[in-house]
Amino acid sequence: MTEHQDGLVVGIDAGTTTVKVLALDVATRRPVAEASAEYPTASPEPGAHEQNPDDWWDAAVTALHAVLARVDASSILAVGMSGHMHSLLLVGADDRPIAPTLTWADRRVAEQTRRLAANPAFERRAANGVVDAFTAPKLAWFAERYPERMREATRLVLAKDLLRFRLTGEWATDETDAAGTLLYDVREREWADELWTASGADSRLAPRVLGSSEVAGVVTAEAAAATGLRAGTPVVTGAGDVPAAVLGSGVVSRGVLSVNVGTAAQIMGVSPEPVAGGGFVFAAATGDGFVVMSSLYAAGASIRWAERAILDGGPIGEAARLAPPGSDGLTYLPFMFGATVPVKNDAARAAFVGQDARHGREHLARAVVEGVAFGCADAVEAVSAVVGRPREIRIVGGVTGSEEWCETFAAAVGADIRVVRGDGGSARGAATLAAIGAGVWTVDTVAATSGPLVVRGGGAVADAYARYRDACARLL
Repeated sequence: MTEHQDGLVVGIDAGTTTVKVLALDVATRRPVAEASAEYPTASPEPGAHEQNPDDWWDAAVTALHAVLARVDASSILAVGMSGHMHSLLLVGADDRPIAPTLTWADRRVAEQTRRLAANPAFERRAANGVVDAFTAPKLAWFAERYPERMREATRLVLAKDLLRFRLTGEWATDETDAAGTLLYDVREREWADELWTASGADSRLAPRVLGSSEVAGVVTAEAAAATGLRAGTPVVTGAGDVPAAVLGSGVVSRGVLSVNVGTAAQIMGVSPEPVAGGGFVFAAATGDGFVVMSSLYAAGASIRWAERAILDGGPIGEAARLAPPGSDGLTYLPFMFGATVPVKNDAARAAFVGQDARHGREHLARAVVEGVAFGCADAVEAVSAVVGRPREIRIVGGVTGSEEWCETFAAAVGADIRVVRGDGGSARGAATLAAIGAGVWTVDTVAATSGPLVVRGGGAVADAYARYRDACARLL
């Protein structure tokens, strides 16, 4: 490894609502430029959550232009990718999507989920139970609803794979996204024909699987003209956003948990084996071991909803700090897209509990902040039951800017936490994979990457957390 080699690596992360591009200096390990661009989601019928992959590409191009206005493209050693997982993205012989992409948040597949969940092969081979969020039930739904269009499909890929194809002209996926489809045997490390068949499709649609840090291709002349990247720049395969976020926060071994809070929150730890029971299991982006994850589907989504619907677009932190810890007895259950912890219930929806005449907008705001923190704390408990109690919890994502959220979360988990602001998450994980693929970093380098703020657990939120848990027990 050339630890002090000059140069940059770039990470491109296609999140649920936003593409983020981050350039890292490989010598200092610090960001030198970043930019993001949003894209729309369509909901043509109840439960639908569809996106146009062309919008991902347009957003990526916009964000790349903004970053490359600040850095020299010739200094970029490699590009890495990450993206939202579990979507259904089918492409045809012309390498174009045959239909809008169904994201992980699409909830029209309850019937297919129930049917596939009764098949023990999914948990035996994919190490996960079947829930609406995964690709397999979406594939079954699409095959049943659109059999003629299904026959047009030649390949199933994920979000980051589409963007990498647009950069390189090469199709592939990695093991983290393959595992996230529920169509891949995580122990045998191969596509599972019987899981494809159970989902109404043929495994001929399965893409080749490469290592997350393996170079999958180079930037083509056409992509260089569109993005400003230098033609010939290596592009590594990349990883799903969950394992990428684990890597981006420097979590590569047991004893440390990563909490990544975006639209959804993912609470993740590392295990040497694919042990079920604490949530979901994915292959690790390092290629060694597995990520155990529990989720809160509507974390940042709840906060954005409150800012839009309750606070007229104002920041939730300013309103929340006007109310006391505990929100004077008001509790928010953050289950807009269903619940995974403390009880799995895909039909659950969000609610305020205990509202009375005392409560104003500031109480509603604080209750949302606390409810999201408590939901994440429950997920920490679920993951810890599998990988062991952590000695350290690292938080990345948008909530790191909210002192109220960080303090509430720290108190709920009863531990000190490390807040990695502007220096972690899936985009950094994607850039990290680029650095490993370029040969300038190793996993040991990654583990040492952290310069966080320490937040100590405390505060008068124990009663509020107890109320939250009681409400979950009664209503879920």
